[in-house]
Amino acid sequence: MIEKNTPLQAMKVYAPIDGRIMFSNPRIESILLTLVPGETIPPHTNPFDVLFIGMSGDLTLSEQESEVELSALETAFVAAGKQRQLHNPGSQKARVMVIKIL
Repeated sequence: MIEKNTPLQAMKVYAPIDGRIMFSNPRIESILLTLVPGETIPPHTNPFDVLFIGMSGDLTLSEQESEVELSALETAFVAAGKQRQLHNPGSQKARVMVIKIL
């Protein structure tokens, strides 16, 4: 069976950010994050690997040892236990799909 979802139908994350749970099962979770200009997700760690997929706009992804700019159709991977932070330095909204590999 195919499961389809849209940002308007998706459940919001329990955090003070525009995040939508696009898909979730015991092995993987996909969350669409939208950051307004200047918005930052503070440094944090997770006990799982995360794949970031740029959807629109530009974001800065910082990890303990490095920092990259993430644009549309680019990916970045951060291993479990590594501290990470997202920031939108631009003048327009930026969207990123976060794939949690559980």
